[in-house]
Amino acid sequence: MKLNLKKLIVFISALAAAQSLFAFEIGGLLTNDSKFLNAEKDGSLKLDQKNGINLWFRNPVSEDGSSYLAGEGSFQFEKDARKEDSDKQLKLFADLNLFKLVVKKEIESGNITFSAGRFYNSDLTGLIYTQNGDGLKLDASLSSVELSVFGAYTGLLNAKNITILGDTTSLTDKEKTVYVMANKFSVGALTLSFPYFAANQTLSLEGLAALSLESTKLNRFYGTLALNGPLFTPVFYNISSTMGFAKYDEQDMVKGNLTKGSISVYPDFKSMSFSLSGLYASGKQGSFEAFQGFTSNTAVNSLSEPEYSGIVLAGLSASIKPVDNFLFFAGADIVFNTLAGDEKKDIERAGLQYTAGFNWQLVSDVSLGANLCQFIGKDKYADGNKTQFRITAAIAF
Repeated sequence: MKLNLKKLIVFISALAAAQSLFAFEIGGLLTNDSKFLNAEKDGSLKLDQKNGINLWFRNPVSEDGSSYLAGEGSFQFEKDARKEDSDKQLKLFADLNLFKLVVKKEIESGNITFSAGRFYNSDLTGLIYTQNGDGLKLDASLSSVELSVFGAYTGLLNAKNITILGDTTSLTDKEKTVYVMANKFSVGALTLSFPYFAANQTLSLEGLAALSLESTKLNRFYGTLALNGPLFTPVFYNISSTMGFAKYDEQDMVKGNLTKGSISVYPDFKSMSFSLSGLYASGKQGSFEAFQGFTSNTAVNSLSEPEYSGIVLAGLSASIKPVDNFLFFAGADIVFNTLAGDEKKDIERAGLQYTAGFNWQLVSDVSLGANLCQFIGKDKYADGNKTQFRITAAIAF
């Protein structure tokens, strides 16, 4: 027994000594997000103020640092002057944004990365599933194919920090409750990518399922095909199309479509870029119903803040770095509504949205940003007119 105890002490001491060779990192971030925006058509601009603090750590568990344990927690304060009831203006919430173990293994034909814990993940489109989850992920990068298998549970997430479409969690009178459990869903995805499968083009396929674990069932399934690559230097394209299927309780399954694409030009001047983009999220056209995503994402910066459902966007954007660490960007979209409900005219122009702003990295630990965006509605859509001026700042420590 004494010998075994001695061996155990020696082993623990050796492990501690080995860990001390790896660089344990810890830090934080102070954030400011000030929005001046109207709460109703032609209303005056009111302040929605958010301030937060994030604390993080990263502990390498391999000599090269490719395998590690990382975590991040946050606390945020918000005061929204648009709320008429002063008791509802103040919101507080805390969250565990990240807590994951990553193990990376080099193999003869590539590498394999395993992740476990709470972490962010996104689908191929970047519009359907874009959020944290508690689960597992396996990424394999091989010579001719890239494989990703992902599974997550949402029931332990903070519903005040992430909005799941179809989540029935009530946030009424919970402005000062810092953590509210989200509805329980099980999410799984399989993604295959074939880099440079032909003429430097990359083909990707993805299947994603989100199954409700609540008594009221809303199950969703998605299949995505994506293609991207160079047309010729310096012009690149990216296109994807997703078929989505949704079933609510005993109702019939409905299907929708999300298709988007872009052509981007990258001149060799001041990190400049130009992009022409288009997006279609089905409304009620032919056999399609309104497309339903999983994570809430705002498609149009109007008062109603519609999702990527029943929307067509056609846009142009550009960015440039006139000096180091300073990025200027601008863009505009023509917005169409595909839920007009008129059989003779099921797609109609709803208005125009535009944005312009900058991001400035003043020094390595301090950043500042500002942007102006506006939605100008056409005819009946003018009720959604919205103007927003936003200032962001962050200090890392």
